[in-house]
Amino acid sequence: MRITSDSIKASIAAYYRYQRQFPLVALEANSQLEPFNDGGQADVLAVDKHRLLIEVEVKLTLADLKRDRHKLKHQNYRDNLVNYPTYLFYFAISRALANQAVLVCEQLYPYAGVLGCDGQGQFDVEVYREGKALFGRRLTFPQLLRMVREQSATVCRLAKDVAEFKIK
Repeated sequence: MRITSDSIKASIAAYYRYQRQFPLVALEANSQLEPFNDGGQADVLAVDKHRLLIEVEVKLTLADLKRDRHKLKHQNYRDNLVNYPTYLFYFAISRALANQAVLVCEQLYPYAGVLGCDGQGQFDVEVYREGKALFGRRLTFPQLLRMVREQSATVCRLAKDVAEFKIK
C-alpha cells in the first residue's frame, strides 16, 4: 500500500482520539485558532484533557521536512516566542524515514517530536522523538469553539465528497 499524506493524517488522528483518548482532534484546522490569521493550516490538531494543544505536521519526504524551517511558525518556536497556542509540536513521517527525521529535527527543530507512521491505523503510530514543551497555555473556550466549528465544516465537506463518490 502506498503511503499518502491522507493515510498518515487519518492514523495520527485515530491515534490521538482512540489510543491516547484525547477529547478533541481536528484535521486541517487553523493552527493559531484565531480568526483571520495567516498562520496556515495544521494537518492534525489534538487537545488533551488539560486543554493543551498538540500540533502535528505530516511530511512525506525529508526535503519537505527541511523546507519547513523557513516558515514563520517554526522561527517563532525556535526563538521561544509565545504567540502560538501550541504546547507540543510533532512531525509525522513514514517509519522508513523516521530515524533520519530525528536527526534533522535535532539540528533544525530542537522543540519538535517525531512520529513514525505508515498510515495503517491508530496502532501504527510510534514516537521516535518526544516533543519539548513550548509556551502554549491551556486553550480558552473561544479557541476550542473555533476548533470545533472548523472541524464541523471539514466533516460537512467530507460527507459531501463521500456522497458524490457513492453516486459515481
